[in-house]
Amino acid sequence: MEKFKPFYPQLMATGVGSLPYTGANEALKLIWGSVPDAPHWPQLPRQGAESSFIGQYLKVLIETGVIGDYEQPRFQVEEADWTERITKFYELYLAAEAGNEDSLAEFAFGTQGGEGFDAFCADLEQNGIRQAILLKGQLSGPLTLGLQITDKNRRSSYYDETQRELLVKALAFHAEWQTRRLRKFGLPVLMTIDDPGLYAFGASTHVTLERDTIIRDLNTIADKIAAAGGIPGVHVCAGMDWTLIFDSNIQVLNFDAYEYMTSMQVLAGPLNSYLERGGVVSWGIVPTQEQVWQENADSLRLKLEEGFSELAHKGVDAARLRRQSMLTPSCGTGTLTKETAERVYHVLAELTGVMREKGLPVFSL
Repeated sequence: MEKFKPFYPQLMATGVGSLPYTGANEALKLIWGSVPDAPHWPQLPRQGAESSFIGQYLKVLIETGVIGDYEQPRFQVEEADWTERITKFYELYLAAEAGNEDSLAEFAFGTQGGEGFDAFCADLEQNGIRQAILLKGQLSGPLTLGLQITDKNRRSSYYDETQRELLVKALAFHAEWQTRRLRKFGLPVLMTIDDPGLYAFGASTHVTLERDTIIRDLNTIADKIAAAGGIPGVHVCAGMDWTLIFDSNIQVLNFDAYEYMTSMQVLAGPLNSYLERGGVVSWGIVPTQEQVWQENADSLRLKLEEGFSELAHKGVDAARLRRQSMLTPSCGTGTLTKETAERVYHVLAELTGVMREKGLPVFSL
């Protein structure tokens, strides 16, 4: 496999995405105060269905009538004009593929779903990048959406080739649009595909999921991100066969290292190969449960260092591992209380201070 372009984050920290606020300004204050080197725009799922994990990236599919609505998204395959609806979507898709910027913009957020993103961009325009070295965006992943969004018979759309393709194409062009928008601020952009449903691969309850199909769908989105000048990443908040990511075009793997460190340690050999070709591991070491009140920067540093030592003992290059690592919460914080979410970000900021090496991140994009 081809090597990735150099990206050495040197244990810089960022967030996963969601926060438990209903307004963007309060969320941005926490983000800039905690992860100023790599700030992200805030997802605000408490605003309603259009801002939810499932609904936030469906605008183009809803406006073309392919999916019914935000409240209970379903593919409208039973409608008499289903073919016309698909045709309308593909007209936008082909125009965007041909470089039409107005058509690409059709794959953006809806008004409410994009409030956190719009506020982030407006803040950057007004106040500048400050000490930011990297900007981070995110979108929901195709497997998770495909398992959750169904047709009228409640059959998961991921198992239908036509419906899956519609989802993947919509997400890929959204990822391209979002990456291009953030790249206008002149910094490298990490665009993370948040796809917790990837844990289902290999599970007895989802035996028909195919490895090659999952990788192809991830690569479709990752390649659009890379073509737009971004760094493609994936976030999964459960244990899984990480070689699926190692064998894809995803450069940054973000996982729940607090609960699932062992799942990475058993793959030391494949992990080392991933790092050798430029892959980055983003360690979700700050718990997003009540345990965060029993942890602090020192206890989490010890936990992470023990994990690093075990990987080095198994043959992973220790210097490369630290150079090609990031730090995050273990998962999104959107379901927590404000106080617990703020605790997560404050502990992350403190941990970054004790873990970061003197060297600055290196990019070659």
